[in-house]
Amino acid sequence: MSSRIEKKDLKKVFFRHLSIGSMNDYQGVLHHGYTYSMLPIIDKVYDDKEDRIKAKKRHMDEYFAITPNVSGFTLGVTAAMEEENANNPNFDEKTISTVKTALMGPLSAIGDTVFPTTLRILATSLVITMAEGGNVFAPILFLLIYNIPNFLVRWFGVKYGYSMGMDFIAKSEKSGIIDKVSYACSVVGLMAIGAMIFYTVKVGTPITIGDVKNGGLVLQDTLNSVMPGMLSIILIGIEYWLLKKGVKVVPLIIGTMIVGVILFALGVIA
Repeated sequence: MSSRIEKKDLKKVFFRHLSIGSMNDYQGVLHHGYTYSMLPIIDKVYDDKEDRIKAKKRHMDEYFAITPNVSGFTLGVTAAMEEENANNPNFDEKTISTVKTALMGPLSAIGDTVFPTTLRILATSLVITMAEGGNVFAPILFLLIYNIPNFLVRWFGVKYGYSMGMDFIAKSEKSGIIDKVSYACSVVGLMAIGAMIFYTVKVGTPITIGDVKNGGLVLQDTLNSVMPGMLSIILIGIEYWLLKKGVKVVPLIIGTMIVGVILFALGVIA
């Protein structure tokens, strides 16, 4: 396959994605910045206006959240897949969203560990004594320690994400591995979401039936014996169903708070 994307196009993606986190919202988090970063690629590979509009809407309408420092790799892979979609009429465009979503979790786990958790703290610890002494070079040194690795990871992420994406597409068409990867990522993703719900969403009920001291029933203990975190799962299921029905995120958050306060006042939830 002949490539229409050149190094200068990848540079445009690189410079644009430096601001990927500048416009967030609850609905799609980084989707605005992601679409903005992809515009040079979309405009380059699609000749038909309707195809360009469709590609731009695809990224604007999708939820995307990732550590910004490692977002370049995903953009590079997506660029390769958008190019393949433009050149190959048999390419399944749903694959673009599937692979993009599958990369969010693993890359964020690495990015969060390396940049905000480790590198930023390390850079701060190295210059804090200088800053306390009034050394004007302290903030400059901090920015250099943090941003040299940051910019290198961002640029080579875009570059190698694109080159690996091309190779990945070619091999996946022959082996069918993309379906297997997508399925495995879906399973792992659902397991991670389930664990996250259990540990972060705390919903319980103080309801008891009868005198507990004389063998009465503690409803929460009974629910835990059936499935720990059952009420949390039910709550998230209701929230997800409402989102699918078109309820916006902010009204949903406010509504959840109001209903929670009412149920708590009535003694239904703890």
